[in-house]
Amino acid sequence: MLMGGSILPKTILIIGAGIEQVPAIKLAKSMGLRVVVTDGNQSAPGFEWADDFAVISTYDCVKTVSFARDYSQSKNRLDGVITVASDVPLTVAAVAQELGLPGHSLETAKIATHKLLMKEKFSEFGVPIPSFKEIRDVDELKGFIKIYQYPVVIKPMDSRGARGVLRLTESTDLSWAFAESRKASPLGRVMVEDFLEGLQISSESIIYDGQIFTPGLANRNYEYLEKYAPYIIENGGDLPVLLDEVQKQELNRVLLKAAEALGISRGSLKGDIVLTRDGFKIIEVAARLSGGWFATDEIPLSSGVNVVEAVINIALGIKFDFSKLSPKYSRGVALRYLFVEQGRIDRITGLEEVEKMSFVKKIGINLAEGTVIEKMSDHTKRLGFVITEAETRQAAIDYANQALKSIKVNIGNASLLSQR
Repeated sequence: MLMGGSILPKTILIIGAGIEQVPAIKLAKSMGLRVVVTDGNQSAPGFEWADDFAVISTYDCVKTVSFARDYSQSKNRLDGVITVASDVPLTVAAVAQELGLPGHSLETAKIATHKLLMKEKFSEFGVPIPSFKEIRDVDELKGFIKIYQYPVVIKPMDSRGARGVLRLTESTDLSWAFAESRKASPLGRVMVEDFLEGLQISSESIIYDGQIFTPGLANRNYEYLEKYAPYIIENGGDLPVLLDEVQKQELNRVLLKAAEALGISRGSLKGDIVLTRDGFKIIEVAARLSGGWFATDEIPLSSGVNVVEAVINIALGIKFDFSKLSPKYSRGVALRYLFVEQGRIDRITGLEEVEKMSFVKKIGINLAEGTVIEKMSDHTKRLGFVITEAETRQAAIDYANQALKSIKVNIGNASLLSQR
């Protein structure tokens, strides 16, 4: 699929060189590509695997574009640019526009990273979504609740990692909630929307000239919705998804309409969707590949499909064999996170035992010993995770819970199991 013989290898720029970008960097290398990466962390693990790198914040469009232009002119021409698991489509789009590379437009990237603009565009195109409104003070929040009733969700328009995302009920202090959500917004802007009851779904789609391929569908796990209320904390997800073929076709129709609304003609589309009593409704989408190991690990484990390879080829302008996006098999895969209570993490044990479990395909610890956890308020506070694989979905879930129970976390003088 890529070049051969004496033809020089193509060069791809990957924005982000963190731990979740490493699989994409390795894949690109295995495809015979020259790989250049950027990241604001001078110790980013992806630097080790890249041919060239630059220490630049992934959110700094100006410096990234300047680097890409200079690199393309003085070293090797850049043939494509992507990101994985990082909410920086605007940086990717800016580089693509500057160098004339395939990619989303700047307008698409802007809308995709602004929750209110996205909802407004979806409303214009008839994409099914929850009722929503920008709110500037607590009185406007109360007004929305009076019309649509509890529960509702308040969120920053421009944040990530579930920071400032709250599910409000009758017992919530609305003044506190408004201030808490606005604090998490770089622009100090927040919005409110209906809380959608129903089956929560993550999707990973490839859009190509009016066609949609969705090899990645998972049920999102919110078993701790009440425990960590009013914060909305996800506890992983499970594949294959609990949808029949008719439902999958309908979901694809909704996702394709969302892509049209955003102006996505070629590339990836990550979706957060709920199957409500009134059908599928989109919470939000992202014009990039998913994080949380969904695109890089879970989808290939469950179906044998490599969506990262597809996105790399599209970014390079290489014709891709879309039959490769058809599932080769269907296996159970579960992702579960490791949670701890408030306090200082004194010691973590049991990791070596879990790593030896044949059904555990990946394990990671995000927070080091000595870290102080004040409260579980967003996804950055989750201690770690495991990904398991099995013949069936339920078996994978059982294995994940088994693995987590083998990990012990000492908080001060108290020992805490990771699961209930």
